[in-house]
Amino acid sequence: MTPAEELAGLYDQWHDLTEEEGRAIDAADWSRVAVCQSGKSRLQPRIVEVSSRLEAVEHQQHFQPVVARLIELEQANRERLEQKRESAQERRQELDRSSRHLRQLHQAYVPPARANWQSYS
Repeated sequence: MTPAEELAGLYDQWHDLTEEEGRAIDAADWSRVAVCQSGKSRLQPRIVEVSSRLEAVEHQQHFQPVVARLIELEQANRERLEQKRESAQERRQELDRSSRHLRQLHQAYVPPARANWQSYS
């Protein structure tokens, strides 16, 4: 297998992992997201090594569109994550407000507890 063929296969694997990662983000399946990211971390050094065996011109001619597409997919996943994070933050603020309101209601309607003893004198 030539370095170009090997690199094409590695980029295909990266593409598949990135698409799976996007589906996992949409499903809020964080363990699957971690598995995908781990897989991409293992691919990265191999991609660098195989890329170094290609001429720069060959790499640019054959793989620039592939890399551009992978970058687009990664950016889409980053946007998905940002949306999930913002949604979780909004939900947390909503729950914090509800908790505060419940504490205020409790304080308004439940009398303070009396001490069990009056004094020692």
